[in-house]
Amino acid sequence: MIATLLLVMEGAVVVTPQTGLVLDANLKQIGDDALTVLDTNDPFDGIILKHYVAVWNNTTTNEIIYDTILFGNSSGNALNRSLSYLLPDDVLFNLDFIYVNDSTTDEVTVRRVIDNGEPGADAVVSRRLVTLFANESGYPLSAYWNSTVFLNDPQVVEVRLTLWQV
Repeated sequence: MIATLLLVMEGAVVVTPQTGLVLDANLKQIGDDALTVLDTNDPFDGIILKHYVAVWNNTTTNEIIYDTILFGNSSGNALNRSLSYLLPDDVLFNLDFIYVNDSTTDEVTVRRVIDNGEPGADAVVSRRLVTLFANESGYPLSAYWNSTVFLNDPQVVEVRLTLWQV
């Protein structure tokens, strides 16, 4: 009798459904990991995420191109291609750059750089900070950043990745 009970208990599989909180935490970790990979120093290209931010020219036409990066290619939005490569197929995302528009004002600007639609109610956000310096070796700034980044006043840009599952 005890042997039968033991056999039944060991053979039983308990399935615990994942809650929304666990799924959100997993999705946020995926976003954090993708930004971490892009923010890692590559011996040949430097910090790829910093290159992406540095070449952005204050447009929302998805024209971020950096020719020598390891992810993506030189046609289209290489940052979009990089993130699409790093994220699962069932995850959509938007990407914003958030920064103080001018050193003489405290106006915070939010620019949508990649727009893949309206996030769902279960969307999560991952963030990374990128600091741009004037005349920094290896990270040439676009014309837009050259007009806003001053020698003694670096520009800090928050890269905000919003993710949701479809």
